[in-house]
Amino acid sequence: MHTCAIVNPAAGGGRVRRLWPRLRPLLHSACPQLTIRWTSGPGSGTALTQQAIRQGVDRVVAVGGDGTFHDVVNGLAGTGPSREAPVCAFVACGTGSDARRALGIPAGLAGVAHLRTAPIRHVDLLHLQYTTSDGRTASRVALNVTSFGLSGAVVRWAQRGRALPLPPRLRYFGAILVALCTDRPSAVALTLDGRPLPVDRVWAVAVANGPTFGAGLQIAPSAQIDDGQVDVTVIHDEPVGALLRHARRFYRGTHGSLDGVTMHRGHTLTARPAGSSPVWLEADGERLGRLPAYIEVRPRALRVQA
Repeated sequence: MHTCAIVNPAAGGGRVRRLWPRLRPLLHSACPQLTIRWTSGPGSGTALTQQAIRQGVDRVVAVGGDGTFHDVVNGLAGTGPSREAPVCAFVACGTGSDARRALGIPAGLAGVAHLRTAPIRHVDLLHLQYTTSDGRTASRVALNVTSFGLSGAVVRWAQRGRALPLPPRLRYFGAILVALCTDRPSAVALTLDGRPLPVDRVWAVAVANGPTFGAGLQIAPSAQIDDGQVDVTVIHDEPVGALLRHARRFYRGTHGSLDGVTMHRGHTLTARPAGSSPVWLEADGERLGRLPAYIEVRPRALRVQA
């Protein structure tokens, strides 16, 4: 099996670069026919994946964080039916690790050994049509979670704090605190499978294929990556103090019964801003653009070794 490894040396605050002397021989052992390509910045993993596909590889392995995997998945997404696309795999060495949790694979060096024995399975993808910051319409896919509202600001603050020597979960929680102090709930209109949802102003809406985002926050604890549906969690306009008082329940995944939290399941979601302020959108921890957006699940769209 001809394998191309797309490696992000900066992932995990430079963790991949530090682990590389140990990672490289393990990769060559697990993948005898191996080509290595290094990313040069955000988005370059998509172009490198498309180049690898044109060269006829059988498997593409993302070595890095959730953002690296997100780029590789987007490179694979345009190759036609999943049976024609190379297999995708992930050696997770980043900070968030939410895609790894969704796939149920080990992290770091153990993830390389997993390449030897892991079965190939089909998983769902989220397909997004959204609005860029300059008003153009764009599209992408996401493996794990796409969200908008406060979470868009959280991603921005978390990225600014990457240099801080903090554990990933603490860094993301700090970003949540900053965003709660600087942002306000957004007015949105939501339609799920053609049915309007009863919402007015929200702190955040998460459209989930996997159960966690923000380094382990269980925003949609019942979400499964291969069930052909999305789980939609809406956090309505509640006092900041109430949200902070129940913060632990969001991490435990027991927040569904809280006042101000509603959960839904479906296949397509249309989201529009209902006010004059932009509502920012992220996917798999990457900043994308703003509403309006249309999100749909594409069942069994990706072959992944996990």
